[in-house]
Amino acid sequence: MYIPFHYQVSEYDCVPTAMINAVSYLFHRKEVPPMVIRHIYMYCMDTVSRDARFGIGGTSKLAVRLMGNWLHSYKMKKFSVDTEFLDMERVTLETGGRIHTCLEQGGIVLCNMLLTPQEEHYIMITAIEGEWVYCFDSYLRTSVRGMQGKVKVLKSLDGRAPNLRIKKDWLGRAQIRRFCLGPFHIRESLLIWRNS
Repeated sequence: MYIPFHYQVSEYDCVPTAMINAVSYLFHRKEVPPMVIRHIYMYCMDTVSRDARFGIGGTSKLAVRLMGNWLHSYKMKKFSVDTEFLDMERVTLETGGRIHTCLEQGGIVLCNMLLTPQEEHYIMITAIEGEWVYCFDSYLRTSVRGMQGKVKVLKSLDGRAPNLRIKKDWLGRAQIRRFCLGPFHIRESLLIWRNS
């Protein structure tokens, strides 16, 4: 049985929620070992604020990379994935690029984007069709204002469909703007394919 995707329970858990959703997207519930869920939460939300509070900065790029490596190496019965971490100039939405190829092969893409000039946010990209990138955004929102049709909230009736679509040329911009991948030096993405 495939289960519905999850939403964040705080302002800071977009990465572990996106990873749990990626596993849910690729596997039936019975195929997911508890060790996978445990490690996702163990690796994520690893940042420490100036006043020594864990998780206030969300999840570091290093933790995303480590989680991808761990998922790639962990094999159990019906659970096996290939992963690839991309950063900087390698994170593009070009046809024939790594992200596009991953999606065509039935994989899923976890990708950071900008919500504010200082705030990054992870989403799960499920498809690129024509001029639109379809995503599941774990931050529950009912609308997006001020984007002049570049970003649209979608209704996910079954809990597993995309709930957000973003114009491909807008998301791919190297500018510090809302719902953009932003400058190349901050870009990161984790590609995940099922191989079992």
